[in-house]
This record gives sequence, structure tokens and C-alpha cells, in this order.
Amino acid sequence: MSLGRTPVRILMLVLAVAVTGSFAYAFSNVRKGYEPRQPILFRHTRMAGTPVWQTDATGAKVNVGGFGIPCVYCHTMPYKGRHSTVPSTAVCMNCHTSVGLGREWVLKMKDYWDRGEPIPWVKVHDLPDFVYYDHSAHLNAKNEKGEPKIPNKDAQGKPINQCEACHGKVETMEIVSVQNTFNMQWCLDCHRKPDMKAPTDCIACHR
Repeated sequence: MSLGRTPVRILMLVLAVAVTGSFAYAFSNVRKGYEPRQPILFRHTRMAGTPVWQTDATGAKVNVGGFGIPCVYCHTMPYKGRHSTVPSTAVCMNCHTSVGLGREWVLKMKDYWDRGEPIPWVKVHDLPDFVYYDHSAHLNAKNEKGEPKIPNKDAQGKPINQCEACHGKVETMEIVSVQNTFNMQWCLDCHRKPDMKAPTDCIACHR
């Protein structure tokens, strides 16, 4: 009788392991693909994207692409401190006191400004509280040659955005989403690259 039950028990064990593994994988990648809607429509494609000039029906040159605004104009602190910082309403109004007037989303932003309230942006990239992460330590890290460990140029020497290494090509996203897993294994895989020579002991990230 016990012999007849053996295949069933093995099958149940395999099923239990598969289910546990699936849950473990799902939870380890829980933030990848996270794409929250923001209180105000902000198009990174328009603000940070590459300008694309076209001639309209009247013969005038019109930019149908982006304005090429660098990340650090709005996210001011990544090279100076732990946090990249979410832009304040004042940063937005630097431009929008004179640009985009009358547009629905600009008027909504102005309402926050007039009330003296911060825009309640929804944080997209948010590590757990038990993880210590310093933007400036990563972006300013240099190798023995004095070159940035996170590349700022491609193979042809053309400048590239260091932020892409973790956040992807945000300037091509209508709605910003999490592009990587941002779990412990993902971080360790990068730290263990020979050209990084970064610490892998627990205290580096758990303080």
C-alpha cells in the first residue's frame, strides 16, 4: 500500500517545490515592471527626449520630439548625496511660469504651487528601508585609470547617461517603469563584475 502512494508523494513534493520556487521568484522580482500613474501627467519623452525637428505646413520648424532636459535639472542630487531627489513644485515652476501656460496639466501643477503644497509624486524606484544605497558613491566611483566605473561614454566615445545603467532609457518612456529587479542578487551581480571591484560584504548595504 505504501508503495502505491510513493509516486503520489513524490509528485506532491515536486509540486510543492515548484510552487514555492515560483513564489520566491515572483517576490524577488516584485518591483520589476512597476509603472504607477502620477498625480500629474509628466512625459519624460517630451521633457528629456531627443529633439526631433520637422517642417510644418506653413514652413516653420517645429520640434515634435523632446527638449533634451538632463536628468539632473529635476533630480538635482545624485552626484552629491544619497538620494536623487524628487523635483519640488518650485523646480517645475522655474519653466512653467512662462511655458505651457493654459495646458491642463500645467494648470493642475500651478494649483499646487498657488496652495503652497508639494506635488504628491508617486515614488517609482523605492528600495526597502533595510537597504543602504548612496547615489553619489555609485556615480562618482572611479577605476584605477580615473574613469567612471559606471560608463558615461559608449564604445565610440559618445556621451551616455549613467542613470541608464539602473533606470533604463527613461527619456523614451511615456510612463516611467522599473526596468530591473533591484533585488539583492541583481546588486551583487554588478558588484562582482571584475571591473567594478565593489564590496560584497553585508555591511556595505545593510547598516
